[in-house]
Amino acid sequence: MGWPDSLPLSSAVDRTSIQDGRARFRALLHAVNAAHGRALPDYRPTDQILRDLGGEGEASEHAPFLGPLPAQVRVIAVPGFMTECVASLCDVLPDAMAHLQSLGAQTLIAPLAGRGGAAFNARQLRDILLSLPEGETVILIAMSKGAVDTQEMLALYPETHVRVAAVVSLVGAVCGSPLAHLAPAWLKWIERHILLPHCRTHGGAAVHSLTPEVRRTFLGCHEPVAGVRYYSLGAAVEAQAMSKGMMSAYQALCRIHALNDGQMMLADQILPGAEVLGVLNGDHIAVGMPFNRNTGLLGRWVAKHLLDKNAFPREVLVEAVVRRVLEDLPNLSV
Repeated sequence: MGWPDSLPLSSAVDRTSIQDGRARFRALLHAVNAAHGRALPDYRPTDQILRDLGGEGEASEHAPFLGPLPAQVRVIAVPGFMTECVASLCDVLPDAMAHLQSLGAQTLIAPLAGRGGAAFNARQLRDILLSLPEGETVILIAMSKGAVDTQEMLALYPETHVRVAAVVSLVGAVCGSPLAHLAPAWLKWIERHILLPHCRTHGGAAVHSLTPEVRRTFLGCHEPVAGVRYYSLGAAVEAQAMSKGMMSAYQALCRIHALNDGQMMLADQILPGAEVLGVLNGDHIAVGMPFNRNTGLLGRWVAKHLLDKNAFPREVLVEAVVRRVLEDLPNLSV
């Protein structure tokens, strides 16, 4: 079943290339959540993790496999814009990666340049992939700009195609964000020039990579890679679930469309050729970066005053994502 006409999608993405996998993923996530969600931090019922925007249809009947994950599975979290710059406070999906390790999978958080342009980070990601042992089943979970860097890597470096089994975009900046233009000039100047520890400047290359014009041009020139499976998880929240520090950006995006996560329009988060797994009921940062788990003084201040809606059950979410992907990889015995 394709992506319903009633739900938004960027005109840069062919609607007929999108598959609606929300019903199956909701059932799988519910099974994972029921099995051990209450034993993990930030528990919430499944219907509070995923939004129901209508038209999901019925899930298939077969019960999901909830046993150990195959040892040859390697899950790589690909970080987004500025993640390197705040990694001392919070990285991308460290809680979920630790959980996957406890289930038997191998994991890695890709160390990419927080302010690097898409082409620069694509080379970094390529080198990381090629340094891994052959024979691993690699699943890339790419958050925000990480989805852009991943797309660029696959376009620029064909030698990576055989190394990647699946790409999952998590609130991916696939079609860019209007905020790249709406941000004030002073903020863009800071991003280009202000020195930060362990986060070198790249002359505004990251923001340039996220402009809608650049992303649309890229999508017009590059098709999804044959042999790589694509999945997308979007996010869209209502005002009461939006963190204080993102409220102004959220309100600016709401003038365009109410379905946004405070940084990205839902319509712009979907990869071409992807199966859409669901729409998360969390803001852009909450779904992938556990600032709420940082117990340090600065971390507590950020969680209280800026990212006060940061709690989210990332462990069960990412476990369900990996299990859904493995259902489509018949060479793995799960």
